[in-house]
Amino acid sequence: MSSRRGVEKNSLLLTKRVLVSSLIVLMLIGVSSLVHQAYAQVQAKKKTQAKKEEVYTRPEPTRPIRPEIPTANRNQQDKVFLEYADELYTDEFLNKGHQVVRGNVKFRKGGMYMYCDSAYFYPETNSIDAFGNVKMEQGDTLFVFSDLLYYNGERQMARLRTNSRRKVRLINRDVTLTTDSLNYDLMTELGYFLDGGEIDDKKNRLSSIHGQYSPRTKDAEFNDDVLLENNEDGYTLETNRLLYNTDTHIAKIVDNTLIKSENDTIYCKKGWYNTNTDEAQLHSRSTIIHADSLNNVTTLEGDSIIYDKATGISRAYMFRDRNKDAQPMVLTDTANKTILIGGFGLFNDKTKESFATDYPLLIEHSRPDTIFLRADTIRTFTYNYGKKRVEPVLTDSMGQPLDSLSQAMAIAEADSLNKETEYHIAKAYRRARFFRNDMQGVADSMTYISRDSMMYLSCRPIIWSGERQVNGNQINIHFNDTTVDWAELPDFGMMAEAVEEEFYNQMSGKKMKAYLENQTLRHLYVDGNVQTIFLPMENDSTYNKLVNAESSYMTIDMADGKMDKLKMWPEVTGTVTPLFMIKKNQSYLPDFNWYEAIRPRREWYGDQSRWADDLGDIPDELEQYFANPGGKTSKRQSNTSQQNTQQ
Repeated sequence: MSSRRGVEKNSLLLTKRVLVSSLIVLMLIGVSSLVHQAYAQVQAKKKTQAKKEEVYTRPEPTRPIRPEIPTANRNQQDKVFLEYADELYTDEFLNKGHQVVRGNVKFRKGGMYMYCDSAYFYPETNSIDAFGNVKMEQGDTLFVFSDLLYYNGERQMARLRTNSRRKVRLINRDVTLTTDSLNYDLMTELGYFLDGGEIDDKKNRLSSIHGQYSPRTKDAEFNDDVLLENNEDGYTLETNRLLYNTDTHIAKIVDNTLIKSENDTIYCKKGWYNTNTDEAQLHSRSTIIHADSLNNVTTLEGDSIIYDKATGISRAYMFRDRNKDAQPMVLTDTANKTILIGGFGLFNDKTKESFATDYPLLIEHSRPDTIFLRADTIRTFTYNYGKKRVEPVLTDSMGQPLDSLSQAMAIAEADSLNKETEYHIAKAYRRARFFRNDMQGVADSMTYISRDSMMYLSCRPIIWSGERQVNGNQINIHFNDTTVDWAELPDFGMMAEAVEEEFYNQMSGKKMKAYLENQTLRHLYVDGNVQTIFLPMENDSTYNKLVNAESSYMTIDMADGKMDKLKMWPEVTGTVTPLFMIKKNQSYLPDFNWYEAIRPRREWYGDQSRWADDLGDIPDELEQYFANPGGKTSKRQSNTSQQNTQQ
């Protein structure tokens, strides 16, 4: 009996334990369900809030308010005022100082108005975060458009950004600035773009990586990969830094710059370029390269250049400050194979005229033997020789038509004959002198014409070739492809040749013409009032007598550099005097003078350093020669001066 009670008791205890366990399990399941429900509710609330924020881009307003509009201080220049909005709220949950405005929002700071679809407004800091259709407006001259605006009231800085394909735009009358990102400083009225921008003022379009623009002053600065494109003429300007004014349309050059147009290419470092007038001043050793329609290239270099595209005239100058590493103006003409150097130079690309002063030098290297020409002033230009119309011959001598090939050849030949030909002319004025290896000369003026291969020397001209000296009132020289072909003196001439110390062969006449071959005199013709003084060489190569003769005409033929034939006619008068009996006045013709001291000895009178010193320097003897046109220099003085001045 007792055992049975024990079993029942144990069974009852077991049943109680099972019931307690079941209750505990049910309680745990209930709590878990409640927790899950609470978590789901929280997540759902978060999703709802996130959805609302995604739609409105701002928290749900909790309490509408009326803006308090002060009456006494709404004209403070440094304060931002809310002028209008369809709705205004505060968000007490996030920030009590934070106002949310939306619908036709309008702010004002001084004379600047800001518009947007919605915004966060911070009255305490005068700051704005504006969204959608943002516009800044000042008067009727300045407009800025963007998608986003972040305005910092403490710094008075507006950051304008875009989140669409549309660019940020700043419009100032005819000027439009476009960029992806723009910072506008309301204090200085200056706009900055930091990641690529472009300004178009209808005259030019400028772009760079970094830059700034002031609507007030119209000044712009561009940095990194700067490109200016002219909207009218199509030329471009490339550099790494450029200053530009949208009102004057003047570009200030402050870095290595390349300007390219249809015919001109300009390299410069400093200066300015007026895109309205196409005028420029270029400094710090600039270069202009001009190519004509035939692709003939002319290059002008100078320490300073004034350029006028409209007139085609460029003026090049040399610095006068020795500390600036001054170098002369250099004009290189590839078509005519000339180089013009001087302290000042001018080039007209329309007329192909050049001009140089200040110790100028012209180098003509179209032939194997280069000509070096100096004077006080040198001018070169191109002349067009028009030709008469030549019609092609399309029939034979019997009047029968030529075959098609012959006709085509005849037409091509006629076209070539009808084509105008350009010839190069160079003129040297005042104290001119030239140097060639085979011939040298001086005159007060010289003219060289490439058409005839002629050089004309006027006013006390002198030429030298080897040991011979020729002078007169006018000397005309003809050049062939390699050397001098002939020379004539149409108005009095005198030829002298050094034979021995103190003795010279001499001859003079009204007209004189000499023919040369391989730089050697081959034939000489003298016309009118012929006078001669010479020392004939004896068979033993000595000299023992002086011959003085006169006639109306004379010819001399040379062979191997020696006199082969001498002919004087119709009548000859003269004397023969032994050397030991010769008096001083018998040794020279009345107009004889030996000018070896002023003979150009090389292409330069001095070295390159002279350019930085005295540009106008010429040998003293040459200065005296042209300063005293009626004076004479004695033979001994000339020889002494020559020794003192040879370089």
